[in-house]
Amino acid sequence: MELYQSLCFLFCLSRQLQVNLPFITAQLCCPAQSDALLQLSNSLSVESEMDLDCDPKMTTWKNGLDCCSWDGVTCDKVTGNVIAINLSFSCLQGTLHSNSSLFALRHLQSLNLAINNFHTSPILPELSVFAELRHLNLSYSNFSGLIPIEISHLSKLILLDLSFNNNYDNMLVAQGLKIENTGFKILVRNLTKLRELNLDWVDMSAVLPNSFSNLSSSLMFFSAHGCTLQGELPPNIFSLPNLLDLNLDSNDITVSFPKSNWSKSLESLTLSYTSILGKIPNSIGESKNLKTLCLRNCSLTGSIPLSLVNLTKITKLDLSQNELTGHIPSFFVKLERLIHLDLSFNNFTGVLDLGVFSTLKNLQVLGPTVELNLPYNNMNDTFSKLETLALSSCNLTNFPFFFLNSLKKLRELDLSKNKIGCQIPSWFWDVGKDTLQFLDISSNLIEGGIQQFPWKELTHVDLSDNLFQGSLPIPPLPIVNFWAIKNSFSGEIPSSICKLSSLNGLRLTHNNFSGFIPQCLGNLTNLLVLTLSANKFEGTLLRSLDNCKSLTFLNISYNKINDTFPKWLLEAPSLWAVDLQFNEFHGQINPPTTPFHPSMLSSFSISNNNLGGQWPEEYFLHSLNLRTVDLSNNKFEGPLPIPPPTALFYSIANNKIGGKVSPLICNATELIVLNLSNNSLMGTLPECLMSFSNNLMVLNLRMNMIQGVIPRKFVEDGKLRSIDFSRNRFEGTLPQSLLHCENLEVLNLGNNRIEDTFPDWLGTLPKLQVLVLRSNMFHGSVSSPKEARSFSELHIFYLSNNSLSGPLPIRYIMKLTAMMNQDKRLRKLQYMGDDNYQDSVTVTMKGLEIQLVKILTIFTSIDLSSNHFGGELPMDIGNLKSLKGLNFSHNNLIGYIPPSIGNLTELEWLDLSSNKFTGKIPQELADLTFLGFLNLSENQLIGPIPRGRQFNTFQRGSFARNPGLCRFPLPKTCTNSSREIPPVTILQENNTDYGGWFEWRAILMGYGCGIIAGVSLGYIVLKSRKFEWLARLLERKGANMRKKWRRNARRSHQI
Repeated sequence: MELYQSLCFLFCLSRQLQVNLPFITAQLCCPAQSDALLQLSNSLSVESEMDLDCDPKMTTWKNGLDCCSWDGVTCDKVTGNVIAINLSFSCLQGTLHSNSSLFALRHLQSLNLAINNFHTSPILPELSVFAELRHLNLSYSNFSGLIPIEISHLSKLILLDLSFNNNYDNMLVAQGLKIENTGFKILVRNLTKLRELNLDWVDMSAVLPNSFSNLSSSLMFFSAHGCTLQGELPPNIFSLPNLLDLNLDSNDITVSFPKSNWSKSLESLTLSYTSILGKIPNSIGESKNLKTLCLRNCSLTGSIPLSLVNLTKITKLDLSQNELTGHIPSFFVKLERLIHLDLSFNNFTGVLDLGVFSTLKNLQVLGPTVELNLPYNNMNDTFSKLETLALSSCNLTNFPFFFLNSLKKLRELDLSKNKIGCQIPSWFWDVGKDTLQFLDISSNLIEGGIQQFPWKELTHVDLSDNLFQGSLPIPPLPIVNFWAIKNSFSGEIPSSICKLSSLNGLRLTHNNFSGFIPQCLGNLTNLLVLTLSANKFEGTLLRSLDNCKSLTFLNISYNKINDTFPKWLLEAPSLWAVDLQFNEFHGQINPPTTPFHPSMLSSFSISNNNLGGQWPEEYFLHSLNLRTVDLSNNKFEGPLPIPPPTALFYSIANNKIGGKVSPLICNATELIVLNLSNNSLMGTLPECLMSFSNNLMVLNLRMNMIQGVIPRKFVEDGKLRSIDFSRNRFEGTLPQSLLHCENLEVLNLGNNRIEDTFPDWLGTLPKLQVLVLRSNMFHGSVSSPKEARSFSELHIFYLSNNSLSGPLPIRYIMKLTAMMNQDKRLRKLQYMGDDNYQDSVTVTMKGLEIQLVKILTIFTSIDLSSNHFGGELPMDIGNLKSLKGLNFSHNNLIGYIPPSIGNLTELEWLDLSSNKFTGKIPQELADLTFLGFLNLSENQLIGPIPRGRQFNTFQRGSFARNPGLCRFPLPKTCTNSSREIPPVTILQENNTDYGGWFEWRAILMGYGCGIIAGVSLGYIVLKSRKFEWLARLLERKGANMRKKWRRNARRSHQI
């Protein structure tokens, strides 16, 4: 390095002599600097075949030629020093090292290495040697690691661009640049001359946005798009005096706009996909130089402020995907320079006359999303420049003929999410005939077939979620994306689709295609996405797809593909998502070929097939990108495959996996869902399993043969939401460290050998909704709750088949407030869990154990059966008004059955059998419309069995072994009941206010429906607003009947 400097000094000295001696000729470029450039060229490779559009500038660098004449090299005209290197988009590949000859070029004022591939090499601190550097551009060049603090030593920098260095080789995890909070603070403090700062896609998660307060007042351009910023943005950033362009979109920041003092110079403001507090402030109208305002998806509320009319220079306004309300204001017509106006997907009201925008003669992009008043006359030349029209969710019922027919330059048309029905009219094929490139008519009611597309320039078409039928239409040759999801297209995929050489995405999910997948699809070498799921394809998987070297996403799930597993999928260089679930793949998966080069695979699902044998562990050992792994519902055997350390979701449920759970599983510290259920795992659990991951939300070990005690250490401040250890051989007591799981909603420890007293301390878990301790060895009495809100969110409470004794834990039951608030739970009908994992539970209904593969959040049930509880049922039991199932059977309960059970109007099964109840069956039980199962057998009940409603459907087994009971369905007649209560029928009580037969049929829907209809149909009926009258009618009729029955009951007692 010192030799280079000495040579340069001598050469430059000679150049000074040449000024006075013009007859002496010499090269302009310093030889030492020329050598440094040649060494730099030799250290990097030029790969022009990777991108045919790049410019391999370094190929012009030849020894013996003046380096100042080389492409991308600029020299000082006086001294001959190299002062600028521009190698942007030069097909370069390689790594920069700290001893690179680049750092000998100390006079550099500009360095541009953008759009190359430096193979995730770090940005080197040696860059600080360029003390004269004004411009540094390292964007789009695959640098990675921490941005060195030495960059802040370049105090003369005017431009710094480190954007888009995120390497998506593994698609889901970007290995890009990162900057720490301290480093950023020093950078903005030292670079006081900075005018342009671009950090797009740099990881700034550690940077506090309040440090933006120190940005240089000379800053004109600042962009930090997609930088994972978090926190609150300081309002003074909008007051920087020279700021022209600010882009902070796609960050998790909260924005508070200033009430005044906006920068007068601001021309472009982009904050899309951030969170803006409240409304658009009136003060934004102060920025009268604004030309671009993008606030897309910012949670904005309120109406559009009138002050926007002051933005007379604005050309692009995007307020889409917010929660703006009110009418779309008419003042937009005064913003005559508008080119792009997108107001789509808000909550605007009223009807918009689309003709009001006709004065905007420069308008090229328009998206309103509001109910439209469309013109019904000729509109030629009204929107003469309109190129993009987005009328999504505008409540359209027909194709707007006059409007569309007038658009002569239309390039993009979006009519999605409307109510357009019938077939596509013939005139529609002439819309944008020579210009249309993008067409989205998805999510409508369009039917019929499509013969062919007339648009020769079409690159994107979306026909999804309609009623199209017939064979698949083939789009024109330029097509890049073709989507036809959720239709009724049928037959085979025409082989002519293989001529679409530009095709990137083909999505044909949820149709009625059949036959074989065309072998020629492998000829589509540009294919990135192929989804053919939920059809009727058969045969084998295409081997030719191996030719699609760019294929990243493959989904052929839910078909009838019968094949051995295509091993090449696990070794394909570009695939990151594979979904083959619900097919007929069979046989073993062979180990990888050697040497095995790990793929970029991130999501891998082969569940619900017939694959067997031992899983080759090599695929996981060397996979550094796998996030989702689903091997469930196959026939895999052997030891438990250890998930890759990067896994977030791992399921090998319902296989034949045996052996112990290895502690190596705890190396997967990113896991969110771990499902090992229904296998043959045995032995004890490793101690680390309860504390290895702070991110773990679901841990399911159900139906194995695991024994020993549950590990005692649960991670503090964890995210565990669901634990299912049921049907194993766990023993000992429950670990009190479960209290660390404050997010726990489901705890299922049923069917084990746990020996403990009732864990009343679990009642303090604030979110616990499902507690299953059935079939263990819990013993002792259940004491009174110590907490005021103990188990307040619980809606499944199972303690059956234990040895609990003492009085029935009524005080606990009376704190189950989640089972009392009927109206609240009926408002939302959803399942516990999320798209990745939904909880399941085994319930005892109608005397049978039934597996609920999904748990409705409105499902509520109590089962304390087969214990030794005594005492009476209190009247307060009737407060549990949202209860669906109640089982107190096989205990020692005494006293009367309280009439208040008749208040449990949602009850679908009731089992009080094998107790010592006395007295009569309350008439109120006959008023339970949804009661589909009743068992009162083996008690000491007396008197006539009530008639009416569901009681007329029950068999004699429901009342057997009660010697004092009489009347149907038992053979014994009531000898002393001279005034029996006659059966009350709905017809006798029918009120005609709401319309005769329909009302009667609607009420009968509850009869005999049992739990299956109750869960699926009954709840939905009562949830719908159109059946609110039915609920009110039932309540009124029930009240009237109860009054009559109570009068009759008193009379019968008097007799």
